[in-house]
Order: sequence, then structure tokens, then C-alpha cells
Amino acid sequence: MQGFPPRLAELFEPYAGVTLSALDNLKLLNALANQAALSCECLELSGESRAVYVAKWDEGWLDCGFSNAYSAEIRPMTPPSEVQLATANKVEVPLLNAQQLSFMCMQYAHFDHC
Repeated sequence: MQGFPPRLAELFEPYAGVTLSALDNLKLLNALANQAALSCECLELSGESRAVYVAKWDEGWLDCGFSNAYSAEIRPMTPPSEVQLATANKVEVPLLNAQQLSFMCMQYAHFDHC
């Protein structure tokens, strides 16, 4: 969890070993931010080859993976350029509670091993 904002590292600890899709990574970060009363803006940035999901978390930017990735790692990133932000699309993700997060992770772990 090197490079993660301290508060996020603390909240993310129970999910550190879980690998989710890029979209589910956004759902996870959005839910954790909401639980901690922090802000989280979910965006899709258009890249040269393919789009990527990113989250502007209260204290920094996080790369959630390529938008079509079924298994992606959440990584700290440098803030996108003004050009990228000008063409970014806001991604509306459902707000999940703790029980829904657990179920999502459990469901994904089951699918990943099938």
C-alpha cells in the first residue's frame, strides 16, 4: 500500500488482497470514501489505446485499471493533465454498504476461481 494516502491505506487494509474489475475498484473506493465521510470522484479518462478508470480520492488520485479490465490493481497515480480532465467522463457508480462490499468481493473471488 505504498504511496496510498494514509487514511485510504487504513480503510483499504481489509481489501488489500482482493483483486476486482476496474469498475468494481471504483465501487470499492467510492464506498470506502463514503464510510469515512471523504470525497471520491470517479472518472473515465480516454487514453491513446484504451480508456482507464480513475478515482480522485479526498487526498489524491488512484488508477483503478483499464475500463475493460476484469482483474485490475488499484495504484496511486500522478494527477491527470488538464487536457485529460477536460475530456474525462464522470462515472456514476452505485454506493455500496459494508455488506454489499463483502458480497461483491466474495462473489468476485468465487468467479475468479471457477
